[in-house]
Amino acid sequence: MHSQGDALGIAEKVLKLAGGADQAQVIVAAADNDYARFARNYVTQNIGSDETRVELTYVKSKRLGSASTGDISDASLRALVATAADIALRLPANREFVSLATKKPISAPVRGVYDSTAAATPDDRVTKLLPVFERMKRSQLNASGFTTTQRGVNAVANSLGVRASYDATYAGIEIKAMAPSTSGFAEYFTRDYATLDSAERAERAASKATVSANPEDFPPGTYTVILEPPAFVDCLNELLGAMNIGQMLEEQDSWMVGRIGKPLFSPNLTIVDDWSHPLVANAPFASDGAPTQKLTLIEAGVPKAYVTSTYLANKFKMPNTGHDGYPTNAVVRPGTKSREELIASVERGVLISRTWYTRLVDAKECVITGLTRDGVFLIENGKLTKTLKNFRFYTSMVKGLADVELGDKLYLAESADTPGTLAVPDAKIAKFALSAQASFA
Repeated sequence: MHSQGDALGIAEKVLKLAGGADQAQVIVAAADNDYARFARNYVTQNIGSDETRVELTYVKSKRLGSASTGDISDASLRALVATAADIALRLPANREFVSLATKKPISAPVRGVYDSTAAATPDDRVTKLLPVFERMKRSQLNASGFTTTQRGVNAVANSLGVRASYDATYAGIEIKAMAPSTSGFAEYFTRDYATLDSAERAERAASKATVSANPEDFPPGTYTVILEPPAFVDCLNELLGAMNIGQMLEEQDSWMVGRIGKPLFSPNLTIVDDWSHPLVANAPFASDGAPTQKLTLIEAGVPKAYVTSTYLANKFKMPNTGHDGYPTNAVVRPGTKSREELIASVERGVLISRTWYTRLVDAKECVITGLTRDGVFLIENGKLTKTLKNFRFYTSMVKGLADVELGDKLYLAESADTPGTLAVPDAKIAKFALSAQASFA
């Protein structure tokens, strides 16, 4: 693993080699990612990877050539510069390009490195999993998933004087508890591995896998649903993804068009983008080194702001919020009810643990479709009574978030389509369309 100083040193070396460019930008990302993967209640892999990626953007006469390498030898870095320069010469000029990020003050980062994560060993990761296996065996369940500890250094430097770097740890666990015909899911992500209570997560996954022996049919329709954080963040992706200046002004293909400053969602919904929130603890700058601004995106149901990048801010002559086209530090402000209280408030509805294959259907109303997985449950009179078969959903998040209650605890949550790690609570949505029962249990 490289230090911040090492990463910036590599960037400086590449910048010097790229002296023939009008402008140049170098991004260095070094990552040490370790996993203990498990299946059938035992560890199947305890592996790690240590890699460094160097990416160069070479600008010549408004032609932008980009290239990257995982080899930081001098010969490889010289080849990187030659490749990026050659690509730039072969491309047409980008008349909309104005400039790379310029040097501006960047706020001091919040704490991102925790020794419990950075110093974790293979034995430490296995120790975290032992309570999981013990809990599964008590209920004759098989568990699969992983626990991970990671550390990453990111640095950016450009020919206009930008110099920025950040160092952070990241850890987590995913557990899928499997009975013969049902399953339960739980996850937990954190910067600090010491806060990960694997026994508590195992209990949650196991208890959901044993609500009932077999998943039952249930008629499609519009129901009150409770989305646990893994499902909620997945359903928020497209809503957040449309909150950028490109889709607003250039494509006119966003649910925000004509709605900024107008009441749209429930007054319970406030979303901020805050890299300094202790759960999020992200870098205070975008990937190109532009300082990231803290924004209130939605306040008490009213859309307030969208994000910009250096390229789009220059293009539209707008302030640069220092984002890479997405609110990568989104935090949904929690409510006042616990998860148990949200469930208890539902007379008849559905709890959804997790979703996947979520896609945007209609950008103007943020209509999304996808599938549930790893635990769908009928709620009757405030209690989980049955495990249900999975569903395809087809619903508008604009309409759904018009009547939403939020849990009182925030969780880091991520999905395959999330460019950042976001902090969200449980969400109770009064009208959520489950359009069809899926063919798999």
